[in-house]
Amino acid sequence: MKIKRVLFNLKKIIFFIPAILLITLACSDQNKNKQYTAIEIDSLKNAFEQYRQAKDNDFKTAEWSPLAPEDKAVFTGLHYFDYEISFRYQLKIKAYDKQDTIEAPGSKSGDLRTAVRYGYFEFNRDAQTHRLEVWKMMPRKDGGETHLFVGFWDAASGDETYPGGRYLDIQEIDTTTYLLDFNYAYNPYCAYSDRYSCLIPPLENRLEIGLTCGEKIYKKRRE
Repeated sequence: MKIKRVLFNLKKIIFFIPAILLITLACSDQNKNKQYTAIEIDSLKNAFEQYRQAKDNDFKTAEWSPLAPEDKAVFTGLHYFDYEISFRYQLKIKAYDKQDTIEAPGSKSGDLRTAVRYGYFEFNRDAQTHRLEVWKMMPRKDGGETHLFVGFWDAASGDETYPGGRYLDIQEIDTTTYLLDFNYAYNPYCAYSDRYSCLIPPLENRLEIGLTCGEKIYKKRRE
C-alpha cells in the first residue's frame, strides 16, 4: 500500500511539473521582447532599409524637408545604427489614475504646449527595468487630434546621438499594448536647423543606458 501511495504521489508531482514550468515561463516573459524567427527579422530589417531610403529621399527633395536648400545640395543621407531586433518591444502602457495637465516647453523661449501626463512604459534592458513617461499632447489648432508623445535622452546623447533628445512614434496593438521599436528613434527638426522649436522630452526620460539604435547625430547640420 505504501509503494502504491508513493507511486501515486510521484504521478501527481510529474503531472504538475509542466504546469508549474508554464506558469514560471509565462511570468518571466511578461516584460521581455517578443521572439522572432530569422525570416521575420530579415523582413523587419528590409522594412527598416526601405524606411531609411524613403526618408532620405524626402529630406533631399520634399518641400517640407527641414534642410535648407544649401544643405539639400550636399545631403547624402541620415546616419543610423544597424537594425537590432532586441530594441523592438511590445509593452503595456500604465496609465495614471490622476492625469495632470501641464505646459510642455519647446526649445524656443515662450513655446509652451498643453499636454497631459498620461502614463508610462517600463522595459527591461541590461538586466535593469527602465521607465519612459508618456505625454498626451493636446491639439494646437481647432480640429486637431491628440497624440501620445514619447521623447527621451540616453547615455549616447551628445556623443553618438542628438544632444537634445530623440523622439519615438509608437504603434497601438490594442487598447493597452503598444509597439515601441527604438530602431526608429529619430531626431526632431531642431537637429537640422535652428529655425524650428522642438518639444523638449520629459526630464524624467533621461535613461542611464545607451540606446545604440535609431538615428545618430546629423553631422552635416549648419552651425
